[in-house]
Amino acid sequence: MYDAGYAKCDPMTETDVFATVLGADEEVRLDRSYCYDNAARGEGDRLVVQRTLSGEGFFLDAGGRRLVGPGWAMLFTHRESSGYGFPPEAKHPYRHRYLAVSPAPSLRTVFDSLRRRFGSVVRLPLHSEAAALFDELFDRFRQRSFRDRFHESELFYRLLIALYREQVRGTLRSDPVEFGFHWLRDRFRTPVNLKQAADACGVSREHFARAFRARYHESPGGMLRRLRLDFAHGLLEATEMSVEDIAVASGFASSNSFCRAYRSRFGASPGSRRVPRSALV
Repeated sequence: MYDAGYAKCDPMTETDVFATVLGADEEVRLDRSYCYDNAARGEGDRLVVQRTLSGEGFFLDAGGRRLVGPGWAMLFTHRESSGYGFPPEAKHPYRHRYLAVSPAPSLRTVFDSLRRRFGSVVRLPLHSEAAALFDELFDRFRQRSFRDRFHESELFYRLLIALYREQVRGTLRSDPVEFGFHWLRDRFRTPVNLKQAADACGVSREHFARAFRARYHESPGGMLRRLRLDFAHGLLEATEMSVEDIAVASGFASSNSFCRAYRSRFGASPGSRRVPRSALV
């Protein structure tokens, strides 16, 4: 008999997996007294997206001091070693909006990943999916029009994903190799190849392959093969799809190339790793 093994949770001690928008406001600052040290904040921990509407703010962390103008936002948490405020050299008022959200575990994972990959100052263009989601969250909080707590958590999660997508798009010009990394990860389940990836990045195949290996310590083809095999391995264990269908679903050109790659990686044929249906019941 199958036993899920779930333990009952104490509702008084369980960490809430759903986020709550704790604050949203628009401010205009025009003097140097506007300066915060996040490590010294007295409020509880929260995830903050602060979007510049006009003028400039500054953000300071271990990576240095950066100005944050229109079309950009700063990401930070309270109780971390960072700070922000009104730049002494600024000539215009700093107008911004912020969203402060409780650090639900699922959101914190995406929030932290976004910062690790792209830093704490991120692109947030005016006419973008991320801007539309930011504005919806802001307006719904002010109007108290969230359908329920799941809705506000859902919208903030979508905002983080949209921000991630926006940063990937921005790397096409600033860092073609980084763009290629994400391009391949997005498309490994289709039969893409190195030339197509290099063309998408706007660089030569040789340059892309050399720079990719130097940065990520594996070739583009090696990463594609690893992602495809990991995905196929999961399908073999969790579905009753045929080996031929799994090969196609995983991005391999044929079942023969899939079987060769699988045997080389795992030391056995795909069929030998199939879990009998009776074991799943």
